[in-house]
Amino acid sequence: MAVRTVGTAEDFVAELRRLRVRAGDPSLRQLQRIAGKRIADVPDGHRLDPLSPSTTSEVLGGKRLPRLPRLEFVESYVAACLIADGLDEPAIAAELEVWRQLWCGLATPEQSAEPVPEQPPRPRHRLTLPVAAVVIFAAGVAAGWAIHRPAGPAGPDAEAADTCLAPGAAAPAGQDVLRLPPAGQQGGSWWVNKPAVARLSGDGRRFRADVTSGAARPGDVIIVKSDVALVAGRSYALAFSAAADRATTIRVRVQDSRPPDYQASYDRELSVDQGACRHLYRFVAQHTSAHSELTFQVGGRPHDFQLRVDDPILVETPTGRVSP
Repeated sequence: MAVRTVGTAEDFVAELRRLRVRAGDPSLRQLQRIAGKRIADVPDGHRLDPLSPSTTSEVLGGKRLPRLPRLEFVESYVAACLIADGLDEPAIAAELEVWRQLWCGLATPEQSAEPVPEQPPRPRHRLTLPVAAVVIFAAGVAAGWAIHRPAGPAGPDAEAADTCLAPGAAAPAGQDVLRLPPAGQQGGSWWVNKPAVARLSGDGRRFRADVTSGAARPGDVIIVKSDVALVAGRSYALAFSAAADRATTIRVRVQDSRPPDYQASYDRELSVDQGACRHLYRFVAQHTSAHSELTFQVGGRPHDFQLRVDDPILVETPTGRVSP
């Protein structure tokens, strides 16, 4: 299998953040309590990290990059998130094995040489990640993440002309599937896979990204809203306002969250500039998943820029037709 050119500590930490969001965004104190109980229950000599809130905050915030977090931290953190999400021990054991192999595939020789706690025999269980992804991880090859996500099938009108809605246009009607938190609340909202490249600020209803040039492809740097529930064959309407401090292009993509393919239900490039534009797109979901993602891909630009996105809306349209 050809070695891919992606798979970094930044990608790994981004997946750790994504795992916490999927678990319902438990607080750092809650994760610490879960880890403490788990440490008390494991056999003597099996090292686990107590997940102090300061350590967890630094790791998730990217302050310890480019070095990977220690394996003991990863095991404690992943297990705590999965417990918070309600998984049982056999499922947790299977997931931990996937993360362990991923860590070993990305670790530097110095980190790999650190003592690794012996693992008791694990029963064979179905893994959440595809087997193909596990094989890639075990061989020391990263899964590709956002950079090598194929374009995937685009929904209807993916290449239709992009025009701005008239000022005051009504929001598309339908059932909300984006489930954004109230204005001003951060938890469960937007996150970025490479915070050192795109500095993110704002709240659930809007965000500003200060993007640094240098990434090779649009999908190298992505801003994500996780846990979007889509049903294959149903129609959806996506609307948002976007502007930038200089003319540039970005990609908007609605996709499944499962590696390595991250298959798309909608994917298109759009131009943004200093004039705020309200965009409206329609598509039919290609995949059923409660953990789809709305992403804005902002890499691959030759210049720094600031992107502002306001009032994003994603609804399932009641009759399969979008009516703004």
